[in-house]
Amino acid sequence: MKTFQLRNRRYLGSKRAVLPVIGEVIAALPEPPQTAADLFAGTGVVGESLARAGLAVTFNDLLSSNTTVYRAFFGPGELRGDRLAEFVGRINDVDPASLPADYFSQTFGGTYFSDANSRLIGHYRERIERWHADGAINERERAALIASLLYGMDRAAATVGHYDAFREGAATDARLVFGLPETEVFKQTHRITRADANNLVRQHRWDLVYIDPPYNSRQYGDLYHVLDNVTDWKQGPVRFKARKMDRRHLKSDYCTVQAVAAFSDLIAALDTSTIVMSYNDTGARGNARSAARLTDDDILSAMRRRGRVEVVDVPHREFTTGKSGIGDIVERLFVCHVGDGAVVSFNDAGLVSSRARTSPGSTSDLNSTGGSSSLVEPGANGVSAGVETITPPLVRSPLNYTGNKKRLVGDIVPLLPVQSERHRRFVDVFGGSMTVGMNAGYGDVVFNDVQVDVVGLGEMFRDTAYADVVAGVESVVAEYGLSDSRAHGYGVYGTNSSSGLGQVNKESYLRLRADFNRMDPADPRRPAVFFTLVVFGFNNQIRYNRSGEFNMPVGKRDFNSRVRKNLYDTVTRMHRLHPELWTLDFRDVFGKLETTDLAYCDPPYLLGTAPYNEQNAWTSDDETALLDELAGFADRGGTFGLSNVLSHKGSEHGQLAQWAAEHGFVVHPLDYSYANASYQRKRRDASREVLITNWKAD
Repeated sequence: MKTFQLRNRRYLGSKRAVLPVIGEVIAALPEPPQTAADLFAGTGVVGESLARAGLAVTFNDLLSSNTTVYRAFFGPGELRGDRLAEFVGRINDVDPASLPADYFSQTFGGTYFSDANSRLIGHYRERIERWHADGAINERERAALIASLLYGMDRAAATVGHYDAFREGAATDARLVFGLPETEVFKQTHRITRADANNLVRQHRWDLVYIDPPYNSRQYGDLYHVLDNVTDWKQGPVRFKARKMDRRHLKSDYCTVQAVAAFSDLIAALDTSTIVMSYNDTGARGNARSAARLTDDDILSAMRRRGRVEVVDVPHREFTTGKSGIGDIVERLFVCHVGDGAVVSFNDAGLVSSRARTSPGSTSDLNSTGGSSSLVEPGANGVSAGVETITPPLVRSPLNYTGNKKRLVGDIVPLLPVQSERHRRFVDVFGGSMTVGMNAGYGDVVFNDVQVDVVGLGEMFRDTAYADVVAGVESVVAEYGLSDSRAHGYGVYGTNSSSGLGQVNKESYLRLRADFNRMDPADPRRPAVFFTLVVFGFNNQIRYNRSGEFNMPVGKRDFNSRVRKNLYDTVTRMHRLHPELWTLDFRDVFGKLETTDLAYCDPPYLLGTAPYNEQNAWTSDDETALLDELAGFADRGGTFGLSNVLSHKGSEHGQLAQWAAEHGFVVHPLDYSYANASYQRKRRDASREVLITNWKAD
């Protein structure tokens, strides 16, 4: 009887080449790990090597064909070799010409397989189900026979290693011959799971986690749909020339533009001591489908938040279909020692004060003052000695104030004086989304806002662990029956990304909004409920009516990966700052300022209409009072920056221009136009945004 090993199959991204290096990494750990997870297990060879090293391993994958193979090799239950050999021998003795047509032959005959072999595949699969139903084989033996079928198919399929397409006319007439898996006995008990990795990591802890997510836009559910079809054996309809079943439930964020958000959320949620990740540098080389969804900087940025990172290069030749145009690539092994070493250097006052004069979200941060290159030279055994301090990356708030400075913060921050004895504290007088204050490069920051619930969110971000904030939101989502597209996709709700989830969530959202507006201001759940409203509300914006009730309508999105990433970044940054939260009128703020404070003001604009100012909460009298306070603070020796517009949709802010000129303040033009920031606005030159200061930038 023929046998096969776990590695004896064609599979994109197989990790056999990195196994020796992973072994060296594990051997160098100060504490030998006892448990491990292979979250995107694929062929399972990395998990197998960990199991052979004596670890209790969790094998996880979204594809049922893969998890069935893991169950055959590593699952619980008895494997009776003689009985399995007897059953496989019966199949190998069958004459395919004597078999009737079946689902598989009618669906796939003459494509990936000849008609005769397709009849044999369908016959074998039907016999497995019958043997199992009759009690002749147990669950693991069923998995072993399905693995026998899958590995036999793989050797003969008219493909280039996957099932995204077949080679026409290339199906072999040679009869398929099936074998049995070569299994081992392990001391440890292993776990087989088929789950979204980002959800799974919130339920378990492991000493070591290995990550090998998809690299590009090629969805593995598309590449191996034939094997999953045979494994599941639902005999459902298929579409297109490639004969693909419905695979929407198998779509991975890691193959889409959501890859960075999904990856950041995964790394943040992991409960482990060591993270090992494989990825390669396909970058933008080759065709678009082969281009990597994550860059080295994306990976390092997320991992550095958890601990010290080492990088190992493992050159190898990528398996391709011959069309990617990539050729020789370098597999990168990223090793994160969780909790070992600070992610960003802090001085006594807070964040590093040596801030580069570049946009904090740009790649140039990694090679600027106070920074380092993305990768460092390897040390002994090919493992890099560590990663140097970098300038903190730009943090985007999960709150979406109209006019917030997420698009302008990269222009504003380089103009700010760095933290020093002269400028000890950054005071964000109109804190709102907290975007500028979080990114200003100051350790001591004051966020002020007259809206109590907004300040409550700031306090929650400052005082609560990310996992607890997420748990609070998920509790509200579950209680009110709101959507969870991240876990279930859009198809479950009968919609798509373009149409959004507004109609799905509308009734539940309005009920939640009504309950919030009746909620006691002292209710400890109020911040989580308010944040959930903002997340599910229109454009994540905040608006109240004249009665003080929150009245934003429902939006198209939910608590998705993008929001989670922004939330994680915000909570992480707030925990590293020394933030104070105030709820004061701006006039009272100026009464508390010291001359060593840097006061930053981003008030509602008289020339614009934003949801938070639709009730004329900001008047010309307020504008005059603010300009007077700023001039008076400057006269006392204080330093300020004022964001505003000198012109908007044909209107000029003459008062502001005259005030700046009379006092000799500096007007810094800012590049970004908000012409596309509102659905009401068409002209790209509609606004002239400026930062007015009483200092000259370096």
